[in-house]
Amino acid sequence: MASSSRSNNICDNVPQPIDVAKPIGGVVKISAEGTHDQKNHYEAFKFDGNTYKLGDTVLLAPDSQGQMTKPYVAMIKDITQMENEEIMLIAQWFYRPDDATPKRSRKNMELIGARELYYSFHKDEVSAESIVHKCIVHFVTTKKHVPSRNEYPGFIVLEVYDPKSKRLLKLTSNGFKEDFKEEINMLVHKSKCHLGILP
Repeated sequence: MASSSRSNNICDNVPQPIDVAKPIGGVVKISAEGTHDQKNHYEAFKFDGNTYKLGDTVLLAPDSQGQMTKPYVAMIKDITQMENEEIMLIAQWFYRPDDATPKRSRKNMELIGARELYYSFHKDEVSAESIVHKCIVHFVTTKKHVPSRNEYPGFIVLEVYDPKSKRLLKLTSNGFKEDFKEEINMLVHKSKCHLGILP
């Protein structure tokens, strides 16, 4: 009996293999910033048993220094593999109202609460292995289209935040560059279809 118990304990202490992000499918593009910085671009990758693709919205692990307690929220805009085989992402950030200036009015905060995010065109490169899991983000142009949390869980975006100018613009604003406006219109259309909002 003692021998069997000891054997089980030894098995329990065997290190488990660490899951690493791996690309899925073929290379869609090759780029290079220097003679030794070639990057292969992909449309999807797998990590921790889940598949992620371009355009997915995800939660990313918070700041390891403890300055950020809530996960970051981002949209995957590019997936690359370095020569060292590490998978990197271009993440386009969402901002929580508490992390943006100016602050949201109390009335709007009470209406949407912790679900509200601001979209932005601010991007950074991050490790694919910082992903926690996928999340849902609804882009709506008016408060009356904000869906019920019970029926449609997920975050809500009504505005776009520019971290440089500290400005907030509604999704329907004409103050965006043409390509930014097209991107916003596409995201709003996708959300309307998902929520069943008629024109």
